[in-house]
Amino acid sequence: MRFTAAGGGATSGPLGHTLGGDSRPDAPVRRRQVGEDDLNPIELRRGHSREAVLQANPEQLDDPKEDAPFMTPESNRRIAAGKAISILMKRETTGSCELETASVYGAAIALPQIARSTEWSGTMTALALRAYFFLLVNIGLQAFTLAMIGTEQLLMYPFSGQMHLCDFGAALPQCGTNSTAPNCLGPGGTTLSYPRLYSYDIWSTRKFASDALSQLFPERADEIKAAMDPGEYGIENYWCRAACIFIFMMAVVDDLRGTINLARLLWIVPTKAQTWISYEPPDWASKEDAKSIHSWSELDFVKFHVSGMPLGWKVLNFLVIWMPKFLLWLALAATGVHYLMETADIVDMVVNAMALTFVLDIDEMVFARLTTSVTQHIMAQLEDMPLYDLSEEDDETDNEVLERFEREEKGFGRWRKLSLIFPKRLATILCLQVIFMWLYYFRNCRLDRHGGMVSKNMYTPKALSNNMLGLMFGVEPEAEPKPFWTMPGE
Repeated sequence: MRFTAAGGGATSGPLGHTLGGDSRPDAPVRRRQVGEDDLNPIELRRGHSREAVLQANPEQLDDPKEDAPFMTPESNRRIAAGKAISILMKRETTGSCELETASVYGAAIALPQIARSTEWSGTMTALALRAYFFLLVNIGLQAFTLAMIGTEQLLMYPFSGQMHLCDFGAALPQCGTNSTAPNCLGPGGTTLSYPRLYSYDIWSTRKFASDALSQLFPERADEIKAAMDPGEYGIENYWCRAACIFIFMMAVVDDLRGTINLARLLWIVPTKAQTWISYEPPDWASKEDAKSIHSWSELDFVKFHVSGMPLGWKVLNFLVIWMPKFLLWLALAATGVHYLMETADIVDMVVNAMALTFVLDIDEMVFARLTTSVTQHIMAQLEDMPLYDLSEEDDETDNEVLERFEREEKGFGRWRKLSLIFPKRLATILCLQVIFMWLYYFRNCRLDRHGGMVSKNMYTPKALSNNMLGLMFGVEPEAEPKPFWTMPGE
């Protein structure tokens, strides 16, 4: 609302602002108490008095709203809830196109586009090439680490005579002396029990000593086996294994979500050469005033933002960045679940559940330790491309917010929100856990005559394999035709 002079004409305040008549003279006015923080900070900084600022800017005193409701505490809460729910649910369901700003994968996407936007300036081109170099370093380190874990599982374990753990000892509390119950027989062919349960290293040592003495003194083999019981190899707690795999999947699913978001970005952003960098001085004040108020510098007016890219860049980013990122995640998920399924000790399970996820942190480690401060600043300031529109919320009056809140959140409308109770991300994690556990059982285990899951026949590899891709994805190398271990009694 504007103040009107006695004669009805427009006047000007002491700061040069026009004080004209209100186009809606009958509009209700809602008065409020004005404090120092409500006033125009620029004019206060210029030395004008509080009274002068109020006279020149009467809209800071009067707040006309044609349909502004009487603000009770109850309506205030409902308006706040209505606005928050509407905006936050749009963020949740629609989201935005965003990059991982602390990863070499995100830098390898953004920096070449910024360099393209600057017409391939020398500095930006060098930073883009540097980002690609660190991307290759990261992919090499992650792939090599996964290949080494695969070497341990597919080569070293068989060379040491170790069979797959499968479900040996999974039903240990119910076994007792019943050797015919599922999962109650160990790899040595005897009934499992807690006093006779050992890790593979201890069990294989005890078995070696018993077998060696039996071969040295065959006439006393029965006495030796009775006196030197090697025990059995099995899992200490099946449900601890399941819980640790669930924790592991929770840790790695966040990286999968980032990979999916990257594919979404490549699909959704406009397929045209848009700029990823712009200079945006404020339009609400001069640059000097903005710098003085917010302690800004010229760098704060430079904006980096996700935008469109040509089709060729989309294809290149999909093949060079997205595909390796997804394949490395797939290899880690399969390898990690396999490793935890082969871990018998409770403490080792708990520790390894989180230790394996360090492979997915290598990209962030490379970014934090090896990239320049220039790259880190650009990525930290990179703005997402929102896919939702908040113009409806911006233009919505308080009465409309209250009506929508009553319609959608109260009464019968609230029952349509019950779908939010279902935890979709939890369901995703559980589904992934079931898939990768099934993959382990399918590759390495079989049903025995009692219905338990035991290891398949084990064969010694003919030689060490140099197939890194095969080792990453659990492809077994060529092996000898004769097995070194089969399930006793079958």
